Amino acid sequence: MPIYSIDFGTTNTVIARQTEDGGAEIVALPELSLPAASGLPPLIPSLVYITPDRLLSGAMVRSEGYDQQPTKRLFRDFKRGIVNPKTAQSRFIDGREWRDHEVGQAFLRRLIASLPTPIALIDPLVLTAPVAALEFYLAWVSQTLEREVGEKLHIVDESTAAALGYAVQMPEAFVLVVDFGGGTLDLSLVQLPAHREQTGGVLSRLRRGRGAETHTARVYAKAGRTLGGGDIDRWLLAEVCARLNVDPASLGEEYTPLLTACETAKIALATSEETRLTITLGGESRTLPLTRLEMRKVLEQHGFMDDLRSTVDRLLHVARREGIQKEDVAYVLLTGGTSLLPIVQSILRGIFPKADIRGDKPFTAVAEGALLAASGVALEDYLVNSYGLRHLHPETGTHAYDEIIPQGTRYPMPKAVEVILGVAHPEQDAVEIIVGLLNSESVGNLRVRYEDGQPVFLAQPDLTNSDQTAAIALNSAAPPILAALNPPGMVGKDRLRAAFWVDEGRRLFVTVTDMTSGTVLLRDREIATLR
Repeated sequence: MPIYSIDFGTTNTVIARQTEDGGAEIVALPELSLPAASGLPPLIPSLVYITPDRLLSGAMVRSEGYDQQPTKRLFRDFKRGIVNPKTAQSRFIDGREWRDHEVGQAFLRRLIASLPTPIALIDPLVLTAPVAALEFYLAWVSQTLEREVGEKLHIVDESTAAALGYAVQMPEAFVLVVDFGGGTLDLSLVQLPAHREQTGGVLSRLRRGRGAETHTARVYAKAGRTLGGGDIDRWLLAEVCARLNVDPASLGEEYTPLLTACETAKIALATSEETRLTITLGGESRTLPLTRLEMRKVLEQHGFMDDLRSTVDRLLHVARREGIQKEDVAYVLLTGGTSLLPIVQSILRGIFPKADIRGDKPFTAVAEGALLAASGVALEDYLVNSYGLRHLHPETGTHAYDEIIPQGTRYPMPKAVEVILGVAHPEQDAVEIIVGLLNSESVGNLRVRYEDGQPVFLAQPDLTNSDQTAAIALNSAAPPILAALNPPGMVGKDRLRAAFWVDEGRRLFVTVTDMTSGTVLLRDREIATLR
């Protein structure tokens, strides 16, 4: 059966399929894909426009000029609202509320229905996901496609897929993938396999399943941030409004065409020093010049460069724990439209002056690499997020989480993590095991201070954070995981030994033993699948 991959992006979406000779072919979908032109593949704009009679997607929105219309019926950047519900938007259109995750479902299902091969004949269908995505994003993917795809659905993170898609042919090279699209910045540091004949284009001939150690690309560090080209578009819009002495909140239905004009200007400034924005406000047509230097000043005002540098520093901080220095990075591979901005490439060249920086496949590397991963390239991977065990804070009396599985833990875990537990209340006759995904935003909020040229990471505690914002409980729904105590526990006395481990499928298990009696209360109990 043929293999298809979908790189669902914030701004553009790319679909690829495996050819008979094991290569990759970018697929153009009728009505949905833009024509391949000027070196660009047939991209599918991640746009949805809702009319009273139908829902338009992709290139149909642009071909009929709906992305230029002064209306609130156009949805763009909806992937960002799926990845981070805090930024999600909802609108009432024709008496119905449309939310980002529903718009995304309609968009993705339309793509599936338009594939040239019936879904019943595709195995597997690979969907890529951003490194910074939390559990609910992957749950959304499953909910969206479970009925159509079922167990044929495979998930590959975008950065790892890009490392494979660029087909670097240097044995054991350390490769940094910079996946910088419309909504997220994702970084992944990968070491390629040991033998040249098993890297690059030859990877597509590997068969499914985990290969020998020499066939394995190894992931050493990852970092992500919710930052992308969509932010730049909105910053430019605010700059234009400031020049014209217009309140952005007053734009109403003129907001959409102005945002589209700013996006077009941003793309133009990736290759030109100056461009002109032609916009219509209040029925009056105006033309404004915009230079690359002016856009750079806008980026500086919003901390764009600092955010990029600090995200790279966080990744290198993890890499140094593995004994890898930035001088060891041989290749920096760029994917996503935002990676084409000269300022982005300039910053990366400054950080990695000796690395070979490549950006010749910014739109196709992820989709092509996802095919290779599904075809059998094995990846020794590790957990992107940190996970904590919930307990009752002795001073505040509120729930808190202690980290038990840190970011960067390899799986399957060769050794379990053991935790000693006690009770919080007199005569307590059971202890509930709840594990939470620690908020990735707390990692993103690390501040970097430089001492002797080296970054020092400083946590910035947020005293307003509640338990709900500090972590996302993975198994709080019924039935609860309870370790019954007979007799009841005594406050201040150690009572339980809990051993946690993760298998090759990222499933988290626990075994709980009563230290008083030696009785195993829970044996190999599955808690959740980690993402």
